[in-house]
Amino acid sequence: MTLPSRPRRARRDAPTPGVVVSRPRWLRRVLDEAVARLARLTLHVFFREVQVAGIERIPSGVPLVFVANHNNSVVDSVLLLALPGARPRMLAKSTLFSHPVMGPLLALVGALPVYRRQDPGAEVSRNFETFAYCRQLLAAGGQIALFPEGRSHSEARRPPLRSGAARIVLDAGPGVRIVPVGLNYEAKDRFRSRVLVCVGHDIDPAAERVLHRDDPRVAVRALTERIAAALEEVTPGVEWLRPNPAPPATTRPARRLLGGRILAWPVFALGCALNWIPYRIPGWISDGLSTNPDEPATYKLLAGLLAFPLAWAAETAIAVRFAGLGWGLALTVLAPASGYAALRLRERGQR
Repeated sequence: MTLPSRPRRARRDAPTPGVVVSRPRWLRRVLDEAVARLARLTLHVFFREVQVAGIERIPSGVPLVFVANHNNSVVDSVLLLALPGARPRMLAKSTLFSHPVMGPLLALVGALPVYRRQDPGAEVSRNFETFAYCRQLLAAGGQIALFPEGRSHSEARRPPLRSGAARIVLDAGPGVRIVPVGLNYEAKDRFRSRVLVCVGHDIDPAAERVLHRDDPRVAVRALTERIAAALEEVTPGVEWLRPNPAPPATTRPARRLLGGRILAWPVFALGCALNWIPYRIPGWISDGLSTNPDEPATYKLLAGLLAFPLAWAAETAIAVRFAGLGWGLALTVLAPASGYAALRLRERGQR
């Protein structure tokens, strides 16, 4: 997982990346469920449609390592966290843990740091701690997720895969399966576009595990090549996106159609009035900060997660101040509901 960021001086009281904070299992399960629901809600708003193919291929009852292509920075991670039935621990570059926005989010999802040689000040030797925790997690039947390409990119040709995924799997106990996931974007930098998540057949590394006893390097290389081939199969491109179904023909009377449009206009106007500013802010931030095609969607998503709640809180406070508590409570429901309704009405009018 990568995120464009500006250099930031580390706080002395900031938690050290790589220190795994132990939490009660019940709390971790609650957090995982909350994260999955938040991820799905975020994707439901950000994308017009998320198609998932092959979800039945995810094995159950065994430790899993999800591997995916990495073409859209943080959005890729959100898609993996939202997979039905999957509760993986994300591996993220260590520098993100001191990021003012990403740091708390990584703590929430229970992410694990990876120390890369190209990151200034990264202690690469600390990867032994991360890999050791991954082995413990997999031995307990858990799941992890990572991007073997090592960085987010917009290249047409996939860069050579890093060997980290293969090394983690081969060092772990028996029974681990690798699940390839292809993330195929219709227009990755465009709000309300579509995405296809394609889950491939799981990889059993039993043969490489036997080879690993005699020649670890050859075994790691062989398994990395199998992962690369599996990712090629699940990233066919946007041509695999199913076309949007045509709306069914209706014979509703013109009076009903006109009445529906008349009722829709006040909802659309209210949604625009309450949500226009937070709707525009992510685009302004993205236009001002993005330096390559991998960054716009990330800036829009993160800015939206902050801009909308802040705007709704400010509008609620104003309503309470000038109209009373009742109107303030009503606005906490009307602001997000009317905003989503306005978005859907706008898209329906463009068809």
